[in-house]
Amino acid sequence: MAGRPLPPEALETVPTAELLNELKRRHHLLGRPSVHMALLGPPCVGKRTQAEALRRAFGICRIWGSDLLAAGAAAGGSSDEGAISALTGLLDRPQCRRGFVLEGFPTTAMQAKRLQETLERQGKPTLGDVVFLDAEEGALLERCRGRMVHEPSGRLYHEQFKPPAEGCVDDFTGEPLTRTSHDQADFQSKCNKFREDVGLLKEFFKRTGLSTHEVNAAAGGDVVSAAIADAMKK
Repeated sequence: MAGRPLPPEALETVPTAELLNELKRRHHLLGRPSVHMALLGPPCVGKRTQAEALRRAFGICRIWGSDLLAAGAAAGGSSDEGAISALTGLLDRPQCRRGFVLEGFPTTAMQAKRLQETLERQGKPTLGDVVFLDAEEGALLERCRGRMVHEPSGRLYHEQFKPPAEGCVDDFTGEPLTRTSHDQADFQSKCNKFREDVGLLKEFFKRTGLSTHEVNAAAGGDVVSAAIADAMKK
């Protein structure tokens, strides 16, 4: 169901320059190709930041793997089937008509196989590109500590790498940010699980002819975004 339109007075408060810039951005998107991709990597590697950059760059929808996995677990039966069922329902939304970026999904070769088979069976576009982000665990751990999130929007901040403009509030709404908890054992477990599964996942994508790209995510967000854009041109 489409969201309600903004009231006229809401748009009247937006500076004209910002409205024009947004119109230019959307007009530019009309000439961009559709994109159907997955963005994968260990915890705190920057998947959410890069998925949001790709969403704006291509005018596609962003789908969080954590939401899909939670939906799969809640559905009962096969968690993979539940997650993929939730995904196919989300792809029917208008904002996904130009494509999608899956953030952190699929996580295993079996999930990837079931995903591609389900999308093909339903006549939906299958994955076309997969980007693997990675960095040394020391860098990942440093990013995990000091993270803050604006819960309503999902915008991420970091005490050192991306601090909010003022205090501990969101730059756009002024609403308070939530500091994310860090569990060292959970972090290590998720890193180990990713390392265990990624080999078979890459092998599956290679066998099925998908375009896979490996990007070093140790640098800043803008540098990584540029590296992803360059990789997808190859």
